[in-house]
Amino acid sequence: MAESFVKSGPAEPDGGVPAPAARDRFRVGDLLVDIGAGTVVREEETLVLSPLTFDLLAALVRRAPQVLRREELLATVWPNELVNDDTFYQRVRLLRKALGDESGEPRYLASLRGWGYKIVAPVEPVEEQVTPIRALAVLPLANLTGDPQQEYFADGMTETLILALAKIRALKIISRTSVMRYKHTAQRLPQIARELGVDAVVEGTVLLAGGRVRVTAQLIRARTDQHLWAASYDRDLGDVFALHADLARSIAAEVRAVVTPDEHERLEGHRPVDPVANEAALRARHFLTEYTAEDAERAVAYFEQAVARDASFAEAYAGLAEACIFRAVPLGTRLSARRQRGLLSKAIEAARRALAIDNTLAEAHAVLGLAVLFHDWDWRSAEAALEHALELDYNSAWAHLSAAIIACTKLDGTAALRELRHALDLDPLNFLIRAQAAECCYWIRDYSQAIEYASQTLDLDPSFSRAHFVLGRVYEAQGGIDAAITEYAHAGMIAARGAGVARRALTRFGSAGYHRWALAVRLGAMACPAAGEPRASHGVRGRPFFQARNHARLGEIDEAMKLLEQSYRERDCLLVLLKAQEWWDPLRGDARFADLLRRIGIPP
Repeated sequence: MAESFVKSGPAEPDGGVPAPAARDRFRVGDLLVDIGAGTVVREEETLVLSPLTFDLLAALVRRAPQVLRREELLATVWPNELVNDDTFYQRVRLLRKALGDESGEPRYLASLRGWGYKIVAPVEPVEEQVTPIRALAVLPLANLTGDPQQEYFADGMTETLILALAKIRALKIISRTSVMRYKHTAQRLPQIARELGVDAVVEGTVLLAGGRVRVTAQLIRARTDQHLWAASYDRDLGDVFALHADLARSIAAEVRAVVTPDEHERLEGHRPVDPVANEAALRARHFLTEYTAEDAERAVAYFEQAVARDASFAEAYAGLAEACIFRAVPLGTRLSARRQRGLLSKAIEAARRALAIDNTLAEAHAVLGLAVLFHDWDWRSAEAALEHALELDYNSAWAHLSAAIIACTKLDGTAALRELRHALDLDPLNFLIRAQAAECCYWIRDYSQAIEYASQTLDLDPSFSRAHFVLGRVYEAQGGIDAAITEYAHAGMIAARGAGVARRALTRFGSAGYHRWALAVRLGAMACPAAGEPRASHGVRGRPFFQARNHARLGEIDEAMKLLEQSYRERDCLLVLLKAQEWWDPLRGDARFADLLRRIGIPP
């Protein structure tokens, strides 16, 4: 018989008012049984029980020292299911084995022939003070249409609710990417809460039909499965932002979170949106979270459809800006400098259009900050935009990550690590953020932390190329070139045959041989030319920035500076990293390099 890994909440009496929460932590002899968390601990050891075995123990502990008949246990542990005697007795044996209670004299569970079962160890409730709810996760809303083609809509509605709640600074709200990993999950809520670091979760459903949308939601204290609140909202499709603002206010009121007057105003400031434009924006959001270059370009196209349909759709302009900068920066390693600058310029324009319509959009301020850094080399404006973004939405993991990147360009390791911790706390299962955090730590020379973050990323997605790329950079900086070659091959930078050639060059001529090989094959400069741009300008000759890197590694200072000056004339956005990247260290004593840093405007 299949086991369910999802615990239901407590039953509600007539009238829909939640029943009082049962005491859920008990001392059972030398065991600590936490029914809400689904754990059994003996001293420092956590015992392993399957869900049904644990439910059997929970039923007995809650009624201790009473005797429970077989029929009562079946009704509690297997409601509405037919269970034969062999299955029941096997479950009892599994419980005894898990507790180490298989001797002739029972320590915990006794069988009374003809009567039933009881807990014989002393049982005492462990009283604890109910903690306030200050951290929430909105689990993926279930699509009630039954149409798989509507999954993007349900996921988009989930994100819309997350963004509405994120405007309330008193609450910590987990970002979309991390919660989406629990779509269709069979994990228990307490386990999900532990993994995400939250006190409560919001679960619900969404139904789209006849130009209207219906959202039901319930707030659950995750550790105990206690249902605290539930509500349903039915609105015209054009009023989805107002619907989620109402939901966010209700949830905040239920957990007694302080909502400031400014936050109230931002939650109430939504106007109706064209349904067709909103559908395009939701499809764009779906592609944007796939974190591939191709999907980022699809997201750009859908956001462009949205703003073409509704020129006053501020959120779509902000999404367009975000999609452009995603494609340009974290997903832009194979772009030419010209194409990268074009995307950054487009991001700036879209962000400013969004803010001209609604100056309270934190997403637009955050994108604008990072875009003006890379495109305009304007640190002051970038920092001001990011500061404004975090004032409006302190729950934005991407805003914190962007602030960390800005700190890295100045080699401000303390600020960078602080912002990275915030970003990862808000989006702990986002492998792109974790990989970018690894690269940030590489920039600030915290190599052990870089390796840890990159390794954690690969635990989430073993094939994620950017994490392998960062490991390669770190190993190369530490002198481990052979290990770096392996990681570059995993990242797709080097083909299998090329890796063999690189290792032969390393074996015969040492690190200089490897760097000479990297220079010959233009490693790291496999750029894609922009539309209409001659392929020879970048795709064959290579991006000057990366070629300068290889010359710097070889100690060829004059050639490296010549190529960096060419990058400067092209306004290559990557020049903002000159102070951070360790491979420029051989140039730091050269007056020409210091002058270049001054002209770029990198703060001292």
